[in-house]
Amino acid sequence: MYHRFMGHTVPPRTANGLWDRVREKKIAATLGRPPDPPPDLQLIRVSCEVAPAALRPLLEARRLTEAILGETRPRPERSKLRARTLFGETPERATEVIVVELWNQLAQQKGARWVVVFDAVEHADKATLAALTQIVQRAEWMRLPLLLVFHGEPKEAAAELLAAVRGRDAEAVVRGEAPRLGEAQRIEWNALPAKTLRVLRAGALIGPGFELRILADLLALEPLEVLEQLQHAVDLGVPIEDRGEGRFSLPTSALSALSASIIPSLAQAWHRQLGRLLGGRAAKVTAPPPPPPNAARIATIRRERLGDARVADIIDLSHEVSDLVAETADDASSGAQAAADSPQAAEVSPPDHDESGSPAPKDIQASGTSTAAPAPHAPPKAVVQRRTVVAAPARGTGAPVRPRTLLLAPDVDLPAPAEWSPSPRTGATELEDPLVDKVRAAEHMRLAGDAEAAAEHLCEAARTAAEMGAPQVAAQHVNEVLELLASLPIGASRQRLKARALLERGRLQWQAAGYEHGFTLAQALVSLEAARAELGSDVPVDLAVDLAQALAGVYFELGDPHSLARALAELEEASRKLQAANDTIGAACLFNDQAAVRVRMGDAASALQLLRASRAIFDARGQDDQVALRELAETEHLFAKLPLHARMRLGREEEGYAIGLEHALAAERAYRELDDPRELARVWETMGRLELKRCRIEEARQQLEAAFDTQTRIGDLTGLAQTTELLSEVLAWCGRNDEAVTMLRDSVVFNRDKGSPRGLISNREALTALSSRFAALPKHAEGLREVEILLAAGERELGVPLQADARRLA
Repeated sequence: MYHRFMGHTVPPRTANGLWDRVREKKIAATLGRPPDPPPDLQLIRVSCEVAPAALRPLLEARRLTEAILGETRPRPERSKLRARTLFGETPERATEVIVVELWNQLAQQKGARWVVVFDAVEHADKATLAALTQIVQRAEWMRLPLLLVFHGEPKEAAAELLAAVRGRDAEAVVRGEAPRLGEAQRIEWNALPAKTLRVLRAGALIGPGFELRILADLLALEPLEVLEQLQHAVDLGVPIEDRGEGRFSLPTSALSALSASIIPSLAQAWHRQLGRLLGGRAAKVTAPPPPPPNAARIATIRRERLGDARVADIIDLSHEVSDLVAETADDASSGAQAAADSPQAAEVSPPDHDESGSPAPKDIQASGTSTAAPAPHAPPKAVVQRRTVVAAPARGTGAPVRPRTLLLAPDVDLPAPAEWSPSPRTGATELEDPLVDKVRAAEHMRLAGDAEAAAEHLCEAARTAAEMGAPQVAAQHVNEVLELLASLPIGASRQRLKARALLERGRLQWQAAGYEHGFTLAQALVSLEAARAELGSDVPVDLAVDLAQALAGVYFELGDPHSLARALAELEEASRKLQAANDTIGAACLFNDQAAVRVRMGDAASALQLLRASRAIFDARGQDDQVALRELAETEHLFAKLPLHARMRLGREEEGYAIGLEHALAAERAYRELDDPRELARVWETMGRLELKRCRIEEARQQLEAAFDTQTRIGDLTGLAQTTELLSEVLAWCGRNDEAVTMLRDSVVFNRDKGSPRGLISNREALTALSSRFAALPKHAEGLREVEILLAAGERELGVPLQADARRLA
């Protein structure tokens, strides 16, 4: 076999020394089957020819690697109390980035030496080939050796991948062993023994590449018996290729002949059984994981957290709001209605700029004398340990404070964590079989004639793909679900499935990463409203709450007063549904979401109530609870934002911003423990805003640039839109005028791409301020004019009101 490269036919080198090269952690490719690996190497083998679909080989590689690392965890919607939040939980990193990071973790493990092997690469989908090409071209990226195996002549994208391997090293491509296959057409299939023919037919039905375990389960045989029958078939001349790791393949001619010999009824029955096996292989329930090794650090984060009583003391709140435990609150309604009826502080007013620092005075200096938050990449500064309280003490007394929650009656103490009702949104921890494959299950169910079951599997596959950072794959699955459902008669189950598919599409359009997908908030709103239109009054609570949270998230991002009111209404209704279903913890998990909306509305008093309630509940859930740590991290971040939205008591503004920074530091440490780069970057953005409020320009710039770098790397479009706008202001104060104009332009582009009216309204205010600042500098006129053109186009596209109206809406 020869390979054309750069216009010349280049004979590949032989496979001698292939594994020596692999031991040196180099990337290699073989044209043909590689020789058997030495015993000291362990292979992570991924077949690209088994039911090829977008990015599926990389997703399978991720699952296998996580299992090896001991990180096979339940899916996020099972392990977390919320399926989605306003803060968002959809990974925003490319699939190849995530999987390479996992491989690099495995490379650091002591013991076995691992090699990643992609088999039959020429059959991979274009997205997988493009991702593998990116990995190959970034030589410094991957620390595990990578072996790409081509069994056929690579074409188009596969040929480009092979050229990339050869471009790194002329000796990287070697000639493997040619498959020892005979002529399948000459075999008398009916002359084979009945047991052997049964195994071959079932293998052909599974696909060109079939797995031993699936084949054995389908036929209800022991794996050893199946292997013996395959060996017998090889002895009789059947061209079976053993790919290793329990995987086998048959040539196309054999597949066609064997498939044609199966009667339709048997084929349908086998397809249905395969759908059940691939879609729901038994997942074994495991005991809860032991406390993480960083539990002590998590506890430190909590102990060092600033008491919220001090926040209430500095923020200008009314007496009624500050004293949350007043005995006169007995008449407050219990349940989620209490959140809606929470007292309002007459003296609290929204800031002039949404989530941004007001224009700094002209005499701003690049440094200050008060304590500042450290740069994001520097070790966090030690924080003085303070007592943690859940509410401000009653005025005029030293009485101890009883914890309060807006979901319990005012005079009822919080029960111990064990007394909380378990949330049905939290399932038992399960170890999933790597052979579970919802996409293949859906295909077999479709071939069996069960379109509804196929649609259910594809809905789950879409959610999984989105959670694993593959939005394009998820969108493809959603489209397939809708196509399948269009062929079914109208009924309650069909409408529910369609609503689930539209919900997944809306989530993708709301939160999906990157700029190439073209998703907007307006599209998300249309999809989610269409999902709600499919549902009746008997909708399951989980589905209704997931839909309400997604709608609230979109309204939250839109950000105008009407949308914020809608977001709050959705969350309060979801809380009522969960409370009615006796899911107390699930309802409590909405406190931070409601507080986020209240903060953006400028209602710091109600936000403070909700944050106190959230902290009281999740502080009690134990320091080894990652869900509680995430809730507490979000609470700290929202506490940090309060000084940006609430009016501080006269003369205590500087202290309020310093308190906000301490809360932000606590959130930063928690998000580091959770390994959540998106939320970590958004905390840095908040720290930048607080530093700007304190007139500490250099510190603000450092925080914002760190946020910008991370958001650029992970593709956080919404975060970038906010960070670049604020960076524009900070860079202008630093005298970096050209960069300031460029950053504002980028912010406008990001907000247009995301479809955020609120972001464009904020951009308009920033452009007005920057134009005024640069009025005497004509060299910036052209750049500002370009920003104006882009902004005006975005305002027309999204129906943003004129500037006078926009100021009222902001």
